[in-house]
Amino acid sequence: MARPEFDIVVIGGGSGGLVVAAGGTALGAKVALVERDRLGGDCLWTGCVPSKALLRSARLAHEMREAARWALAPADPAPELARVMERVQAVIAAIEPNDSPERFRGLGVDVIFGDGRFVSPTAFEVGGRRLTARTFVIATGSRPAVPPVPGLDAVPYLTNESLFALRENVPHLAVIGGGPIGVEMAQAFRRLGSAVTVVEMGPAILPKEDADLAAVVAGKLALEGVALQCGTTVERIGGRAGALVLELRTNGAAHTLAATHVLVATGRAL
Repeated sequence: MARPEFDIVVIGGGSGGLVVAAGGTALGAKVALVERDRLGGDCLWTGCVPSKALLRSARLAHEMREAARWALAPADPAPELARVMERVQAVIAAIEPNDSPERFRGLGVDVIFGDGRFVSPTAFEVGGRRLTARTFVIATGSRPAVPPVPGLDAVPYLTNESLFALRENVPHLAVIGGGPIGVEMAQAFRRLGSAVTVVEMGPAILPKEDADLAAVVAGKLALEGVALQCGTTVERIGGRAGALVLELRTNGAAHTLAATHVLVATGRAL
């Protein structure tokens, strides 16, 4: 049998794949990294980095309004979402060189872009090139899970992959899902001036967390003006861009919610 070209072929250039590729070369392995789009994955482009940058702006806006707590004169910062999102993109751009192809090629990783497929247990083909390896690491991540709500596919909706591209004002954001992503974005947008309603099908937000801690978060959100509708299912969504209508049911009772934007934050899918 011919000797494999690489010790490790990493498929997926997100945070997991980048760590494996950098670690492998540091230990003397010959490594190839295959990515279909751009290096950095969700963490850099649509997850950790942009969300925390947005949260920082939102927290500062909140602290300016609450400045009396620190014996200072409170002020309304009148946030402009477009400017905030431009700062988010600037933060991404500042970090991007750390995940760039040039950096990883400088480390000795063979970075290859394109779609690929396994052609045998020991070979992966991408762009007409056949990569053989002793070990393959599949680090292709996940994508937003979108629930099969009637009408959702016919209206514009947001996920973490599109949220940070927003530039227009968001008068009323409806967040479907009361998990960590939905809750932190709900608070951020509320602090940046949007009306926000969180719709959670379970009896409380943060259903996977300690109930006592989740109650503290719920109380804080309520104090800041985030409306929480728990034990509520979304039966249909209609309307048009900027004028969406969610048909809801809570404890058997039907009601509607009007919103300008909808964020789907119902978890991840492979």
